[in-house]
Amino acid sequence: MIEKIAAVLTNPSFVNFAQNTRATVTTESLFKATGRPAFIMMDNKVSKETRRYAAVKEGLYQLLCLGIYLTLVSIFFKNAGFKIAQKLMKNENCLPAFKNANEYEHYYKLAQMPLKDRKNSKLLPKISDTLKKDEFSKTTLKEDLLTKEKLELYEAGKGAIELSNLAGCVIGLAWLASEISNQILHPIMGAMGLEKKK
Repeated sequence: MIEKIAAVLTNPSFVNFAQNTRATVTTESLFKATGRPAFIMMDNKVSKETRRYAAVKEGLYQLLCLGIYLTLVSIFFKNAGFKIAQKLMKNENCLPAFKNANEYEHYYKLAQMPLKDRKNSKLLPKISDTLKKDEFSKTTLKEDLLTKEKLELYEAGKGAIELSNLAGCVIGLAWLASEISNQILHPIMGAMGLEKKK
């Protein structure tokens, strides 16, 4: 039994998932959006109408917060954090001049694939044809992707994206998403007939 659990926990796909802030926040929010309403509905100490109202409100609140985080917060914070990291590490040559965080993420996924799978990947056209590791490189990163088995992953870029997503999670979910959700939530509840107009 322990061996099966260890096999799951050490599986590369699971490890990548666990190290991805955006994926873990999404999973947690979905569990909250389904679990909390379910537990509210199981509480027989309050009336059915009160339980229904509280469960719908909690589920909607969690889904609204998640939607705001995934659209507004994580996209802004991810790209802004990546650009700041590129500027801070410009002289260290540890992060090539990717045009944005998405291009880096495409490169990162391709670099982890076996060489034979990269050539037919839909991600390959998303890498710039002129992007090089630095000004002294004789080949582009795209050429390296097509010819080299082992590639540098430029982990500083991954770290910058995860730090940005984490900052976006803290600031976004704790402050922005909750404020915006509270403004949107009551009109939605009213439209569903769960709140009376004042």
